[in-house]
Amino acid sequence: MNINTQMSPAELQELTYKVEGFNAQIRAQNQGSKNSLSEADFMKLLITQLRNQNPTKPLEDKEFITQMTQLTSLKQLNEMITTMQTFSKELAFTRTLGLVNKWVVYERTDGVMAQGLVESIRVKNGQTFLNVNNEEVALEQVSEIAAPVK
Repeated sequence: MNINTQMSPAELQELTYKVEGFNAQIRAQNQGSKNSLSEADFMKLLITQLRNQNPTKPLEDKEFITQMTQLTSLKQLNEMITTMQTFSKELAFTRTLGLVNKWVVYERTDGVMAQGLVESIRVKNGQTFLNVNNEEVALEQVSEIAAPVK
């Protein structure tokens, strides 16, 4: 009994069409939004690979272990990014905490330079703001910091 393990030209063309369509979807998803694969994208690729593999030549254990290792690394990298984002927000809060009761010069949203005493700080939507002259001032707007005038 002979088992034909080669794909016919029609099967090869159909598989190529599916792969190109899948790649086009990935490119469309990544266009403008991100430059790397997410965990969900990685899982979609793995499932597609498993569905379309040649049944007489299944995915080798070594390749599968490599891909699972990559998935684990991707998960850990995403967790680390989330942790770093949280740390960055907390660092911004801590950095601005030292500005309370300091005199600052800042550019208002209308482009006019202003100055005043930092009365307090506020976190709003994950961003830290200084309260100066009853205005919310982002740290990026501050151009000068000085000790309070006595």
